[in-house]
Amino acid sequence: MPRKNSYITFTDQFCGAGGSSQGVRSLSKKKGGGIEVKMALNHWKLAIETHETNFPETLHDCTDISACDPRRYPSTDVMVTSPECTTHTPAGGNHHKALKAQMDLFASGKIDPATERSRATMWDVCRFAEYHKYNAIIVENVVEAKTRWPLFDNWLTCMHTLGYNHKCVYLNSMHCHPTPQSRDRMYVVFWKKGNKAPDLDFKPTAYCGKCCKDVQSVQTWKNPYKQYGKYRSQYVYSCPSCTTAVEPYYYAAMNIIDWSDRGQRIGDRKKPLASKSVDRIERGLKMFGDVPLQFHAAYSDQARGVVRPLTSYGFAQTTFSSQAIALPPVPYIIKMENLSNGDNNIRSAADVMQAQTCTHSSGIVFLTEYTSKGKARAITNVLNTATSREKMGILTDGALNAFLSYYNGGTDQASHLLASTGTQPTGQRLSLVSYTQPKIEDCYYRMLKDEEVKLSMAFDKDYIILGTSKNKVKQCGNAVTPPAMEWIAGQVIESFN
Repeated sequence: MPRKNSYITFTDQFCGAGGSSQGVRSLSKKKGGGIEVKMALNHWKLAIETHETNFPETLHDCTDISACDPRRYPSTDVMVTSPECTTHTPAGGNHHKALKAQMDLFASGKIDPATERSRATMWDVCRFAEYHKYNAIIVENVVEAKTRWPLFDNWLTCMHTLGYNHKCVYLNSMHCHPTPQSRDRMYVVFWKKGNKAPDLDFKPTAYCGKCCKDVQSVQTWKNPYKQYGKYRSQYVYSCPSCTTAVEPYYYAAMNIIDWSDRGQRIGDRKKPLASKSVDRIERGLKMFGDVPLQFHAAYSDQARGVVRPLTSYGFAQTTFSSQAIALPPVPYIIKMENLSNGDNNIRSAADVMQAQTCTHSSGIVFLTEYTSKGKARAITNVLNTATSREKMGILTDGALNAFLSYYNGGTDQASHLLASTGTQPTGQRLSLVSYTQPKIEDCYYRMLKDEEVKLSMAFDKDYIILGTSKNKVKQCGNAVTPPAMEWIAGQVIESFN
């Protein structure tokens, strides 16, 4: 296969804040070097400044990609690109409203540079491919691009005419660790005809309860004649041996929350929350506020099993500290967009986050913990909570929910006060816990901070995103989650050998 350099080079078209580039860089580090992002283009000046801050060795150009000449730029082995159009996505649940807002912006001349990204078209991929003849191209887009863009098949035909084969990969970022976010995307991977096809069958590790072991699960489509769509809606993962549906391991949202900042007590707010926010908080209390919980801080070990009541059996102890208890339950995250999405807009922090968009719309609700003095405090150390807590008092109105908690042989155990206790060890490991469900005014609420949003996209902790908090969130929402791109780019490069 012809190479353009002794090392492998990438062009990041529509680079945005640099999610794809970080994925490529992470891949290069794991392989000991030899891979670099040579060229990055974007139409938003702030995004280019962010990318240049994190990739100073890369060539950058802030340009309207739809109007630029591909001959202006150096050729590379691979191009990664994220063209997008507002017609491809539900746009936060109100597609027509979003389109009208975009039209008004252009009519008034007050064009938001972040919104200009919608002008990018899939045809720019063809224009660049025609001239540069990349060995491979990775195109990221929303899943709806296949079904809502009427020219999608024509676009594929154009790429085939240019000498490429392709495969569409439907991947949820939550399965590309350590991304704590459910983010369904389509990746269209092209490679030159005659070259080896990359292995793009993603097989995340999952626990099969029937086989009683970890397996490399396989993607299984609910309708074999329509092999496209989103995780759980159109496909699941199955055990390759017994075909049982399994849940791949995933990281929980709690891993990216700043637990030292609990926000403001809802009852102390000068400006009341919007009625829809209150409604979602109340629904969240009903969903997550019944009993104290135990959880695995890294990932689930069975379908949606990341959280269990403390009166249930404990998780298998791993070789690292990753288990905790929440008294009362784990805080939860509510999303104010996509109002038609029902209870999917309300998720425990022990679950993955909803997909991050370019708007600041996710808030976290901290429940309160009651002591013997009747005071409330936030769960600020939930990731490191000990399984045996001293100085826990008893609430009379919560006595019926009281239980004993103790550590035994690597697992967290619990028993109700009406049941017998576990064997008393020689060390002080037994504690008494009482609980009552908090009232909404005693909960604490705040929006997720831009740093938390950045981490929810699986950017490195030291990754720098420039601009105001609002613009940081926009850049994150428009980005590709780096671990997903790292895996796909790795599979493409393996096919070069």
